Amino acid sequence: MSRPPKSTQALRALLIHRHKGADSRNLLLVDPAQDLPAALTGGGDLSLTVTRFEALNRSFLAQAAPELVLSPLFTERFDILDLARVLVDAKYCGALRAFSTPLPNFGAIRKEVRSEFPRLDFDILEIPCGSDRAN
Repeated sequence: MSRPPKSTQALRALLIHRHKGADSRNLLLVDPAQDLPAALTGGGDLSLTVTRFEALNRSFLAQAAPELVLSPLFTERFDILDLARVLVDAKYCGALRAFSTPLPNFGAIRKEVRSEFPRLDFDILEIPCGSDRAN
């Protein structure tokens, strides 16, 4: 892992996750676009690990032991189906949350992911549009 990545959308997704009263305290953030504020990378009751998609494997997931994986819905290198496949193949048992600005039909995406990976706890966090369009 290099320095911790951040993005406005990833930050908003973390805040939405926390606001909804989620119990997950050990989060894995996959491929945010830029650098996260230092305040989010440690301390408090939230343990946040940041990694690139290419670094994910069974060994990494066993060491990080995330309760929740948070990722952009899609990037130039992978989409949420690619990530779900890696997680399921690595025997991940936690939740997967994608984040994205509003799209026309999140329901269809949820249905596709849940259909292909029925044992995976999956949902999408809709991030309101802002001036920063980066992941």
